[in-house]
Amino acid sequence: MPRPRIAESMADAVAAIPDGSTIIIPGFGGAGFPWNLLTALYHQGTRDLTLVTNSLNIASANPEAKAITDMVTDGRVRKVIASFTASTHPSRASVPEQMARDGRLEVELVPQGTLAERIRSGGAGIPAFWTPAGVGTMLAEGKEHRDFEGETYILEDAIFADYALVRAHRGDTAGNLLFRRAARNFNPIAGMAARHTIAEVEQPIEDAGSIDPDDVHLAGVFVGTVAGIPADGFVHVERSGRPDAGAVGPAPLVAPAPGEKRRLTRHELAAVIAQRLEPGWLVNLGIGIPTFASNYVRAEDDITFTSENGVVGYSRLAAAEEGDPDIVNAGGQQVTLVDGASFVHHADSFAVVRSGRLDVTVLGAYEVGADGSFANWRLSTEPFDHLGGIGGAMDLVARAKQVWLAMEHTTREGGPRLLDRCTLPLTGKECVTLIVTDLGVIAVQDGRFILEEHAPGHTFEEIAALTGGPIEASPTLRPVDVWGAVAAG
Repeated sequence: MPRPRIAESMADAVAAIPDGSTIIIPGFGGAGFPWNLLTALYHQGTRDLTLVTNSLNIASANPEAKAITDMVTDGRVRKVIASFTASTHPSRASVPEQMARDGRLEVELVPQGTLAERIRSGGAGIPAFWTPAGVGTMLAEGKEHRDFEGETYILEDAIFADYALVRAHRGDTAGNLLFRRAARNFNPIAGMAARHTIAEVEQPIEDAGSIDPDDVHLAGVFVGTVAGIPADGFVHVERSGRPDAGAVGPAPLVAPAPGEKRRLTRHELAAVIAQRLEPGWLVNLGIGIPTFASNYVRAEDDITFTSENGVVGYSRLAAAEEGDPDIVNAGGQQVTLVDGASFVHHADSFAVVRSGRLDVTVLGAYEVGADGSFANWRLSTEPFDHLGGIGGAMDLVARAKQVWLAMEHTTREGGPRLLDRCTLPLTGKECVTLIVTDLGVIAVQDGRFILEEHAPGHTFEEIAALTGGPIEASPTLRPVDVWGAVAAG
């Protein structure tokens, strides 16, 4: 059978990549990212590149390890196709974001599940496919629509790349690759979608036959070059600016003093969410406040948390001494596993979502309308410039049985985030059923908000005054009570 080339070094592995190439760069939350190959490519000097990756703003805390941001800011990249193409916060514009606004960088924003499926389709030789993700949003404008069994889908093209730079845990001289835990993410499908796949391997390259055929995640027929990571190479690299990087384990929940009036903390919001999850549910938690909810479920409730990166069956955030950099949730936080957990690649992770198996997804939001529409990917209403941070939200809301939001009730200026109608570009239309804010728990029913629980010391009238849409008090309105919550074991 054909054998890949065994490169003498990372520089040797990427030496033949020409200017103008399209390259897929896998990785999620730092796990499975080909730091060594991309660093070698940076020093090699290739230009005019199109990079296909999860996030435009990937940078290393180690200045020696080069990443997407380094390639972009040095003017080496012509176009980026990604699901996070900007920080989405106008006061924190990154250098790549400003380059895009100035017309020095072309960017294409793609929902994360759509990105994974476009890559998988490219590897399978399928030129296009239909998906419900993004229907009714700005990202569907100009795309072909078609109805199947009463539901609308949009047509998305496959991605075919010249090269893929992948990161494997084990590899052999036949080119067979095994990826470790959540570091699998985009790696197997990226390796299939490229004309030439170059793999960096963490363990010493093994003889053909050393990896059990049942353990191979990417067959050697898809791999053109294999390079072992040298002793002084980059194994695990901390990303700079990783969200909630310091968050570990469940935070203690301190009950309010008698008569105290205050808003709920981020962890109390997460505990409220956990309190409402039902035994046996399959649950997805989005970046930010929702990720903390896994800290506050009981093991006996048998709730299965699944992350877009392919971790199926995790629990609380890991303490420092028990964390594994290859086991992370959607926010890049290290998490613990439950008995029966499994790992799948990115496209199969979104297959779980699109096949309707997800009972609820819990997401953050900038604002939500009384009709259940919400916005969480872009804080600007300026002319569409393909910048924003969608991640997997559009895929999730298109198929989850329920959509819940965890958010602050008001803006920093005190304005309402719960509105009659959304003013920002939508993530999903008429899909939200429950909102947990720092002022209370609100159901969305028949075009209005229903306050079911209130934060300590707050009255319905006070909360209604800070709400920009129609709101009513539930007949069973009661104070929030999560201070007996049990942390996950």
